[in-house]
Amino acid sequence: MNRSSRRESALIIFFRAGLSGLMSAATRFILFAALLINPAASIAKEASLSAHIPTAGRATLTAGDLRLTFQQASNSVRVASLFDLRQHQELLATNAPPLFSLTLREVSTKQEVRLTAESGWRTATLRKKRSDLSLRWENPEDERLQGILVNLSTVPDRHNSALHWKMAVQNESSRWSIWRVQFPQLALADLGESAAVLFPRGPGEEQKRVWERSFRYRGSYPGGWCSMQFMAAYRAGPTPTGLYFGLHDPMGSTKDIELLGNPTNRSVRMVFDVPAPDMGKAGNNFTLPGEAVWQLLRGDWFDAAMIYKAWVKNNARWWPRLGKSGREDSPLWTRELSAWALGGGAPGDCVPKVKSFQQFLGVPAGFHWYNWHQIPFDNDYPHYFPTKTNVAQGVSELRQANVFVMPYINGRLWDTLDRGSEDFEFTKAALPAASKRDDGTPYTESYGSKETNGQPVRLAPMCPTTSFWQQTVSNLVLRLMNEVDTSAVYIDQVAAAPPTLCMDAAHGHPLGGGHWWNEGYWKMLEAIRRAMPRDRMLTTECNGEPFVRWFDGYLTWHWQHDGQVPAFPAVYGGALQMFGRAYRGGATKDLALRMKAGQQLVFGEQLGWIDPGVVKEATNAEFFRRAVQMRDQHRRYFYAGEMARPPKLLGDIPKVKADWQWSGEWWVTTDAVVTGAWRLPKDKRLVLLFANVSDQFVTTTLRFDAKAYGIRAKRIRCAMGGDGAAKLDSQRRPPRFEERLEFAPRSLQSLELTW
Repeated sequence: MNRSSRRESALIIFFRAGLSGLMSAATRFILFAALLINPAASIAKEASLSAHIPTAGRATLTAGDLRLTFQQASNSVRVASLFDLRQHQELLATNAPPLFSLTLREVSTKQEVRLTAESGWRTATLRKKRSDLSLRWENPEDERLQGILVNLSTVPDRHNSALHWKMAVQNESSRWSIWRVQFPQLALADLGESAAVLFPRGPGEEQKRVWERSFRYRGSYPGGWCSMQFMAAYRAGPTPTGLYFGLHDPMGSTKDIELLGNPTNRSVRMVFDVPAPDMGKAGNNFTLPGEAVWQLLRGDWFDAAMIYKAWVKNNARWWPRLGKSGREDSPLWTRELSAWALGGGAPGDCVPKVKSFQQFLGVPAGFHWYNWHQIPFDNDYPHYFPTKTNVAQGVSELRQANVFVMPYINGRLWDTLDRGSEDFEFTKAALPAASKRDDGTPYTESYGSKETNGQPVRLAPMCPTTSFWQQTVSNLVLRLMNEVDTSAVYIDQVAAAPPTLCMDAAHGHPLGGGHWWNEGYWKMLEAIRRAMPRDRMLTTECNGEPFVRWFDGYLTWHWQHDGQVPAFPAVYGGALQMFGRAYRGGATKDLALRMKAGQQLVFGEQLGWIDPGVVKEATNAEFFRRAVQMRDQHRRYFYAGEMARPPKLLGDIPKVKADWQWSGEWWVTTDAVVTGAWRLPKDKRLVLLFANVSDQFVTTTLRFDAKAYGIRAKRIRCAMGGDGAAKLDSQRRPPRFEERLEFAPRSLQSLELTW
């Protein structure tokens, strides 16, 4: 640019600033004189001014193949584009929601108002630094909200084509409290006919064609129906694209995760909705726990799980220490167990059946013993002692029969009428430690059980941060292990039910949101593990992830949904043991049993959690026994190894469908042949698992590529095991091969590869 052109540019700057009305007459005169003398310096001055004067425009940030574009106005900033540069595809839907939404509550009136990234502000600014962007919203239009401002920043990760977000909300108001923060929010465009979404219900669930139908998933994290902190939308195949959408919070703070399919404009909306710590207190600030991550996804659910696993292993507070044999703080019997029976009552009602169950399987078994106590189930908690007569003797008899006993207790609830229909100790002892609403009353829950007067049992969730509740649970666990000599204790609901938003300031934790709920249980469980005998284990219900480090096993009985994929085992396989499905009745119960047992096998779970009377069902018993024995044969993969990508079989694989009876009729469809893969990288071993759960022969082709499993070898030795008609010789093969396989009805196969 020559001197004349610089002067013209400077004059344009001058008139733009003058017309904006932001300069006094004296300032305009001084700047005009400066323009004539030194236009270059004036341009620099304008650049400095632009950092403080919001102007309309666009800003772009590129992270590898991912390009993010913002549209800025004087009082708002919105995401205008999220673009896959390699595939030349726009990922952002046309109806994208605001990047964030704040819910504020006035303390005195409980009135709520909302501010978003696109409305409610007088000023919004965007600054691009060397490699990142910072965004700021301030001066709310509503004068009552003065003192509220929002800061966002996003940093590109070029190597992974990812954007990492941080957020802070400053609240200097003496009247208003930050109640909830929805961030990030994003709507993705239709990615094509083969596209799918992944969300964290149970083990992970994949749903297809969500852009074309009304679909809603909302889960409260952490809990069994919202087990991890990420979702994904993707199109696999020859032109893969998609987005990993995660909130990498190393403390596992309370949050809701939502996914909405909208067929009207063919979009999928993803949201993290976070209750603020100290919600209800005026002047509370908010910092996003961890960081939000948007990352281009070149693959499917398994690739999304690997992104999350890489973060979890290096950052999550709950990741356990692993050795050569996996969780070495868990007893070896815990890690090697392959089957579980479920039952209860007095010893005479269950001990002989469980012994027969173990003898039939021919391998060690676990027994989950319910109703070992004299109080009714889900009633009069936590007054479990005394036991029914001779329970300790029954435990001893089962131990001698190679059965490990795990009795039930609830680690979360106290009955508000805890002696029949009488308030025995709840009000005088437990109420101060119960979790409270903002009006001071305790939360209560009912599960179908009745008091002696016929009223529903109302159980109060207890606040895990209180020393009273921590000591109560600890005493129960240690009495069972030391007095009754049980091998384990099952502490119900800890990883199943999401946190309550306790508002009792006397407990000493932040009100409502935050990660204090997890920390309360961590402290409780840490103390129990220090005090209990070294050869015992702890388990809990479902698979909310923040407790993995403190439990040896998770009861995955609720993994019952159509479209399930083993994303949770892909992340946590080897970090703890997963066991159990609810095996139920119905007209298709035999097929449902095979579907569940086959899926358990390939997912890496310990099989069963089943009525020991299954041994009398000739067909079902035999299939179940063979599945258990196959798992036992390969058991080291499941505790010292890790999940690998399940193999995909070529050709038209038939489907099977059965009523799983989870809640009334509950139809689930899977492939007739379900598959899994587990590896021991240090041992240079990989096993592929196949279960034909159908009543027909299935002929297919296995296409194997060693590179997909991180195998670098010129030749691989293959050995086929199991039953049925599938054949594969044990000669050494090249790292890439195809093999025609035939699976007999109700057959189980394993292909072990070594190099």
